[in-house]
Amino acid sequence: MKSATGRTSNRKTAGVRQGTATRRAGKVTAARIMVAAKEVLEQEDISRFTMRNVAERADISLANVQYYYKTRGDLIEALFVELEKIYQQAYDDHLSTVGTSPTERFKAVLNFNFNEITSSKTRRFFVQLWAVIGSLDDFSGAKFGQLYAIDIAQLSFHISALVPDESQEEVTLRATLLAAVIEGLMIVGGEQDINSSSTRLLLKSAEALAFRIALGDQTPFPEH
Repeated sequence: MKSATGRTSNRKTAGVRQGTATRRAGKVTAARIMVAAKEVLEQEDISRFTMRNVAERADISLANVQYYYKTRGDLIEALFVELEKIYQQAYDDHLSTVGTSPTERFKAVLNFNFNEITSSKTRRFFVQLWAVIGSLDDFSGAKFGQLYAIDIAQLSFHISALVPDESQEEVTLRATLLAAVIEGLMIVGGEQDINSSSTRLLLKSAEALAFRIALGDQTPFPEH
């Protein structure tokens, strides 16, 4: 089924033991574990992101957590799926308040992302998630690519609407670059007040840059 954004999610439930989260009780328990895992990364030190501490926060036994997610890697895989669902719904809710113009909707997507990256809660969550991911894949970047494929797919959809005649390869390239810009702002910007004049100026410039990237602005640079 397509969402309000027009994207169709083909991602299957990852990390969960086959058949354990298909019944209502299993789904409820798996959801509690996901909420607990996300809260640990949002609210606690990275050293607390263990199967035992997630179980403690979910108020269930460690054995129960391990029944659904055998390893911390399985837990992270499932968290990726949960993040896609959360952000897909958030995008849909946000876009339901704007018109149908591709430009208006792309601008709304940018505003959504800018609000996210200036949130201290979001920043803390992702900084800690990056550390966990890095340790799980020996810093190869494989799981980072898996995580940001979600964001790139969303951006690609809206860039395609702006430039419908562009190839998918080029659209994906632009979306990848734009995702890097957005994440980079979260890293180097630090704690920011979205209502401050300096932050508003920064984000206004970022919005202009995002449109240039999306539209494929080929303004030549001076050679000398």
